[in-house]
Amino acid sequence: MKFPLITAALLAGFSLTFLSGCAVLTKGSKQTVVVRSTPAGATAKINGVEVGETPFRVKLRRDEVFRIDLEKNGFASESAIILPSSSNYDQRFLRWGLDYDLGRATDLVPDELSVELTPALGEFTSADRFEEMSAQIVRADAMLASGELSTADHRYLVSRIVETYHRR
Repeated sequence: MKFPLITAALLAGFSLTFLSGCAVLTKGSKQTVVVRSTPAGATAKINGVEVGETPFRVKLRRDEVFRIDLEKNGFASESAIILPSSSNYDQRFLRWGLDYDLGRATDLVPDELSVELTPALGEFTSADRFEEMSAQIVRADAMLASGELSTADHRYLVSRIVETYHRR
């Protein structure tokens, strides 16, 4: 009679010890990643597939590499890479089991991506910096008038243009 009781206790102890920190059960195979841009409303592609406009949340596999491309009228296209990292798991004293075998011993880094888009209104080769800045602002005004930019995006774009030329 004591044998089944001892076996059950050992099995329960073994299960608690080895499955309590199991990422396969606690975290799952996908991770939620938040993507934002300033200004918001940039078209986003993940590994070449359009997924929507910023800001958004997306669930991605923990064991893959992802390239995120952001595009918006009047701004330079930006790209970012999201990579799996096992650094949180590698610091553990005991490392084995399904987490490593199934590739779940990773977290995507960064889990919140924020990209500040930079103005891209064409290059001007004028020797006069004020003339270059004025030409870019006139181009932004034309994009606002044609509906390519919203009022908020225009305001942000012009402030970034002025800031860029002020720093030079």
